[in-house]
Amino acid sequence: MGACSSAHEETARLKKKNIDIEREIAKAQLGEKNRVKILLLGAGESGKSTVFKQLRIIYGTPRSPEDLKLYSQVVRHNITVLMRKILQLIQKFELTSLLTKDEEAAFDMMRASYMTRAERQKKVRENGSMHPSQLASRQMFGDAEECVLLKEEIKILFRSETWTAAWLKRSTVNIVDGHKLFVQQIDEITAPDYVPTVDHVLNARLRTTAVMKEEYKIDDLVFEIYDAGGQRSERKKWLPNFTGVDAVIFVAALSEYDQKLAEATVINRMAETLNLFKSICNHHAFTGSPILLFLNKQDLFLEKLEISNIQDQIEFTDYTGSTSKEAVEYFIQKFRDMFIDQLDPDKRLFTHATVATNTKNIEFVWDSCKNIICEQNLRKCMFVY
Repeated sequence: MGACSSAHEETARLKKKNIDIEREIAKAQLGEKNRVKILLLGAGESGKSTVFKQLRIIYGTPRSPEDLKLYSQVVRHNITVLMRKILQLIQKFELTSLLTKDEEAAFDMMRASYMTRAERQKKVRENGSMHPSQLASRQMFGDAEECVLLKEEIKILFRSETWTAAWLKRSTVNIVDGHKLFVQQIDEITAPDYVPTVDHVLNARLRTTAVMKEEYKIDDLVFEIYDAGGQRSERKKWLPNFTGVDAVIFVAALSEYDQKLAEATVINRMAETLNLFKSICNHHAFTGSPILLFLNKQDLFLEKLEISNIQDQIEFTDYTGSTSKEAVEYFIQKFRDMFIDQLDPDKRLFTHATVATNTKNIEFVWDSCKNIICEQNLRKCMFVY
């Protein structure tokens, strides 16, 4: 009797243990179903990190004082990078003849300062005593300091006819258009008590060199958003994140149709983006997953169409349109043509024209994307037939 009772107790214990395990598995599975993994992909400077920042503004927590302090340095660094490129344009296109006496003095002062720092940085690099990340950090903080020191010279040049002429050539050196805002507000930005605004944080450019992740609970779902660097050297870091992806947001800058890569100056940026998109939309890891294509920088694209013809680019000589609507539709078709299975775009591609620095625009677009992702997720779980 004792042995029989002991056997029954052991059976009951094992049964309870199995039930508990099954409950934990079911709970984990339910948790997984309630999690949505999204990759933010695209070429460098497409605006995907700006979309990443926007989602934090809409769903996340405010930035810490430490974050804002770092961004104050990034914004000042961005001004110095912009001004170096403006000086490069003035020399390249021989625009110095347009300078007044005061403007020429400001130009010479800035050029001498930038050249001196460049020589110092070259010596530090050649010395090899610093890790590349330390060098990049040192350069950023040095640029930020130089922005403050040269504030008056920058203001003089910014008000000049030479600036206006150089600005029209900005696409040849890949100037970030949004950084003009920083120069316009340089008095505020160089003040000792400066705290970056939301617009400043959104427009600030800091190269992404690591995979960033944020989680947001939206409508009883947990959205995991991953952002990784878009430059060629950073793309190898994408692969480990390709498993279990529910959707891909691919960001492409429409305005870059007449620009070249920073890392390969003979390659058209839009052509590079199309090739990158082709490798993503046909990748086996994303079979069946929706591809949300953000055709970004629409505002800059519309401005640029007034001064730069699409068909003048050797990669896009087949363009025959004459309106902005036709121009957008032309590039949409270029992206659709990247799918190997030509039926795929109708099933998986969802295209949106975006301005990543505009919070209302991204909020509106994201709401539409969220519904698409949730519907596709439900189909995968076989809740919708």
